[in-house]
Amino acid sequence: MKNLLLQKCALVAFIGALLMIPLAMIERTIDERTMHRAQAIEAIAASTAGEQSIVGPVMTVPVEEEYDDELVEVINGESKKKLTRRKRLHTLTVMPRQVHIDGGLNVEKRAYGLHETAVFELQGKISGSFETPGLAALPALGPNAHLTWGTPTVSVGIADPRGITGEPKITLGGQALSLRPGAHVKGMKTGFHATAPSALSEKAETMAFRIDLSLAGTGTLGLVPLGEVSTAELRGNWPHPSFSGDFLPRSRDVGAAGFTARWSTTALASNAQTSTPESRAKGFQVRLIDPVDVYRQALRAVKYGILFIVLTFSAFFMFEQLRNLPIHPIQYLLVGLAQAVFFLLLTSLSEHISFSLAYLVAASGSIGLIGIYLAAILRGWRRGLGFTAALSLLYGALFGILRSEQNALLLGSLLLFVALAALMLGTRRIDWYRMGSLPGSASTVSAG
Repeated sequence: MKNLLLQKCALVAFIGALLMIPLAMIERTIDERTMHRAQAIEAIAASTAGEQSIVGPVMTVPVEEEYDDELVEVINGESKKKLTRRKRLHTLTVMPRQVHIDGGLNVEKRAYGLHETAVFELQGKISGSFETPGLAALPALGPNAHLTWGTPTVSVGIADPRGITGEPKITLGGQALSLRPGAHVKGMKTGFHATAPSALSEKAETMAFRIDLSLAGTGTLGLVPLGEVSTAELRGNWPHPSFSGDFLPRSRDVGAAGFTARWSTTALASNAQTSTPESRAKGFQVRLIDPVDVYRQALRAVKYGILFIVLTFSAFFMFEQLRNLPIHPIQYLLVGLAQAVFFLLLTSLSEHISFSLAYLVAASGSIGLIGIYLAAILRGWRRGLGFTAALSLLYGALFGILRSEQNALLLGSLLLFVALAALMLGTRRIDWYRMGSLPGSASTVSAG
């Protein structure tokens, strides 16, 4: 064998490639556990209510038109006009002039097996006013038209009506209305509606409304602004809200005790008044997130697994060549497997204890095992402790990367750069040609 050094490099690289298999299996296990958690959240939502959104209110007003329809009949070659009295129904849809949503969220965690998610109950009030339609809101009328104005209906869309707790209350123009299930607006699939006791007149007027409701849900609450001017204020006892949708809060206060957020928008900024319910904007939305997603952090950690193995194998290889102390490929493999098992331990422990504590326990076990093993194969506790200290720094750096998600790429790049720089500077005087051609010889360092 002419060059044992290259052969050893190729063998170590092959072992590193083989270790990608257990890392991939662990990554797949994390994906499966993530799916199990999603199924658990779905089970919780199925027993209570799912993600919620409130659309509305919307007023609809039926108007019956009776008019003359002129028909031309040809009898014996002569054209004769005939008037027939016909009826047709117009349904006018009215959006609020102003709408204000005020609500408080009582949030708690609900568990299903090992997994838990945030569920909430909203105590909300929706208030504002409608400008009732007049003759100008109707399309072109037929000849000698006579109009019969119907009673207005107020509808509210609810994403999951199972979450409606108690009976909502609706007042319109100072009158309390009786509720009916189901939304009364085309395109709103679920919700409730109420019809006023008296019909409107042809004259436009302003009618104030108020809706009180309690609504339970899981994870997310959305409010779709339909008013010409829409405002909202939500308060909750959850310290980790995530604000999304098409409009971010104008102001927010988030602390350990909870949050307060305020939104404001107009019909000029929203397409809600000109689009169908299916295509309406998400509007104001708050998500009750868990900032410590153990599976996401474990998955990010596994992606650094190959970096762990490369750095550890590089240190072994350099120690082996510089100290002329051979390390068997099986020993490389066992140390690599110990590092791979660390990520599996981290995932399984974090399902039962906090992620930080799980990381400490898994890292301590992995470092301790590798340290005891290295003390034997490197023939000395001092050498084993040196590698143990280096591994401790490496695991500590990974924990810092995981905790600083926004700077993860930067910190990971710096870690790799520092490790590569240390390797290059530490071996810059080695004569690799001489080392590779002389089996078992010590390194030769060039002068200067």
